[in-house]
Amino acid sequence: MGDKYRYIDAVRLLGGADPALEALVSTGTVALLPVAGVMEARGALVKLGAELLGRWRDWRPGSTWRARTDRFEAAHAVLVVTAYIEAVETLDLPFAPGELHGGEGGGRHYWELAAPLCPAPHRSFEQAVAAVRGYYLGLGQQLLAHVRELGLWERLGDHDRQWTVAAYGDELAEMAVLRYTDRYRTLARDVPEFAFWAGIADHQPSLPGMAELERLISLVASGETLPGRPGVLDRLHQAALVRPIAETGGLPIGLRLPTLAQAYVTPQFRAAEIAPGDDPSADAWWEGHPVRSDLPVFLAGFLTSSAAAEAPLIVLGQPGSGKSVLSKVLAARLRDAPFLPIRVPLREVQAGAGIQEQIEEAVYHLSGERQDWPAIAGSAGGTLPVVILDGFDELLQATGVRQSDYLMKVARFQHREADAGRAVAVVVTSRTAVANRAGLPEGTVVARLEPFEADATRRWLEVWNAVNADYFPAAGLEPFTVDVAMTQRHLAGQPLLLLMLAFYDADGNALRREPGTLGQAELYERLMTRFAERALEKLHPREQVGRLAELELLRLSFVASSMFNRGRQWATIEEVDADLEVLLPERRRTPGPVRQHGGGHEAVARSFFVHRAQAVRDDEVLHTFEFVHATFGEFLIARLVASLLRELVAQESSLVLTGVHDGLLRTLLSWATLSSRLPVVSFLRELVGDADGWRAVVLRLFRELDAREDSSIAAYRPWIAGPQRRYAYYSANLMVLALACTPELRASEFMPGHEDVVTEWRSYALLWRSQCALAEWQSLVDLVAVRPVWSQDDLRELHLKLSLPDLWEPAPFSWSWAGMDKLLTIAQLRRQIMFSALPDEGALLALYVDDLRRPEVRRAPP
Repeated sequence: MGDKYRYIDAVRLLGGADPALEALVSTGTVALLPVAGVMEARGALVKLGAELLGRWRDWRPGSTWRARTDRFEAAHAVLVVTAYIEAVETLDLPFAPGELHGGEGGGRHYWELAAPLCPAPHRSFEQAVAAVRGYYLGLGQQLLAHVRELGLWERLGDHDRQWTVAAYGDELAEMAVLRYTDRYRTLARDVPEFAFWAGIADHQPSLPGMAELERLISLVASGETLPGRPGVLDRLHQAALVRPIAETGGLPIGLRLPTLAQAYVTPQFRAAEIAPGDDPSADAWWEGHPVRSDLPVFLAGFLTSSAAAEAPLIVLGQPGSGKSVLSKVLAARLRDAPFLPIRVPLREVQAGAGIQEQIEEAVYHLSGERQDWPAIAGSAGGTLPVVILDGFDELLQATGVRQSDYLMKVARFQHREADAGRAVAVVVTSRTAVANRAGLPEGTVVARLEPFEADATRRWLEVWNAVNADYFPAAGLEPFTVDVAMTQRHLAGQPLLLLMLAFYDADGNALRREPGTLGQAELYERLMTRFAERALEKLHPREQVGRLAELELLRLSFVASSMFNRGRQWATIEEVDADLEVLLPERRRTPGPVRQHGGGHEAVARSFFVHRAQAVRDDEVLHTFEFVHATFGEFLIARLVASLLRELVAQESSLVLTGVHDGLLRTLLSWATLSSRLPVVSFLRELVGDADGWRAVVLRLFRELDAREDSSIAAYRPWIAGPQRRYAYYSANLMVLALACTPELRASEFMPGHEDVVTEWRSYALLWRSQCALAEWQSLVDLVAVRPVWSQDDLRELHLKLSLPDLWEPAPFSWSWAGMDKLLTIAQLRRQIMFSALPDEGALLALYVDDLRRPEVRRAPP
């Protein structure tokens, strides 16, 4: 559909017939009607509009979804035009309304009576009204041009002319808008679809969670049971509501999981329509769109609009935000006509198949019955099939860029079905981070699920505590309260991670015991160790559990490194297995039956913290791994690096003469900069034990880089990089490690014995700039703060420290050097570089030396 709805088409669709209107069409076109003729027939047109809008009870019963939606949108077009013609009648003008038609030249101006489309659920009602106001202003300009060519214009005085110009401008538009909004709200009380589209339905839901969507849909259902409807799909979708909210084992005896229907809390969200060049994967893009709390109303509005059959609705969210759970709930709640839900888990169907084949395969997996799509669509009997494609991000990760046009294929499938008289709506779920990796069809609406706020967390915990009301006192435990949960706000905001915290606290109130003093690294250590132990206790003797749990976390640390060193938040099972083959060639193997996959599959099979994405291609199941929250992987990277440094510190104390063996550390830190993952650096700072020993061994490794051979494991190759590039990454990471354990270091401590420390430092900075990826170089610039130090008006030394905001409560960083008359802050320095027209401000570490040596730069800040 275009961006407007023609008035004459709307009248005919609603069954309107009026001789005056047909006469107008005969003198103009279907799209353009003469202004003079409309003014002459305005009484008949107002009467016709009132009659058609009064038939709202006839728009729904016995009609298909397509016909019903078309009638609603046609009624909106009639409403827009009728409100304007009525407003014309009410104007107080210096001439009689009957003089608006006739006269010489009266037929030269035409109105394009094509009203703006209905309000849309992803836009505010105010935006829809603004579009209608703009349309009215355009009509007023044509009406004024018509009046100026009438004979009455000549007899009007200047004052009357100014009065007429003002009346046909803003005054007429505002009067028409008032009539439009008043009529619209009146219709919205009787026609639920009008309320859904404008987002003016009752914002106080009468049912919890997405049960409210089922109630709203019941308002637009015809109440008829269609004989051909595949009821088995409805029953199977609804069965998910009575199953536990997660599939997990190892729960303490007596602890229960609430069902999906009990525990699902409707999240807040943002919604917008995508325009060319938009990037919905970026947080900044969403900042201009308000947070909303009416997800059931939004979904009901989308599914009852014609846009639902033209382009897919994309639902985005972070891992653990509840996208797949929403897809299950949506499939279960759309059980009444006018909708037929069909959920398609993309991880379980052939990735390379067409959309139609994927739907048919999903129906077979769910029901055990083979049905082709035309038969399924035909059985809907005029209702709207809603295909829910869950896990588009898994398809992208497992199959790569070949799926970048997948959403375009979805839209083409919808267009084909609409042309065949089988309209179909499609909802696609995906992780936010990959939303920019696929082409989005024009007109695509995107909704992003927001993290839980305190109220949503409280409602979830009320269900959790009610379900386990008998367990807590029997186990001598306190319920898991919102104040305890919100001490870990960054985890409690995602439903899956909130469930993890609930599990953890149910083990002796572990989170409650020290909620205020527990550091993030310590919390993650306890969480991951306890979950690993709980999984292993079912399989091994108690005395082996501690060692095996440590080995489990070590494997997961290498899984995290596989992702980190490839510059991604995920890795394929083949990549993980290849890495473990060289990094843990013996210790990764445990006794047991032969497995299809190696250590990679074993490392994640028991972990609560890793999400396994899956897709099927040519009957082969493809797997990728991703941590359910990015900071889990970042903690494991920091944990592994800290463990290696502790071992090196021990070597340093016992092997003073022969040096330390940093082969594994160098292997892991020669492919990506730690600065590109700030949480890793924050965790490292918290994990520092012997700070003096850590600093000493890292500085020694940095100083001996040129004197020692590369001892890294040659078989480890996450990507192709030459020795100079690996040297650059390793040296940059050693610098960051040294700064992570001390408030400040001097450049001369990295390069003792060099007469010109500044020039030597500049050489390293230029090396990092030339060899690291642009984003990684910029991350170094942002992380490492450099303060110049002069001696006798000459730049002789550099002081270095980390410009690292707090991981959980970000705050700006600033230097505090009281009494230093030659202070030059980072911001001032960047301004100087930009003012000097140097290549880019990202060259800070490398280019500031020459800039600072200029006399005009070496001055105290204002």
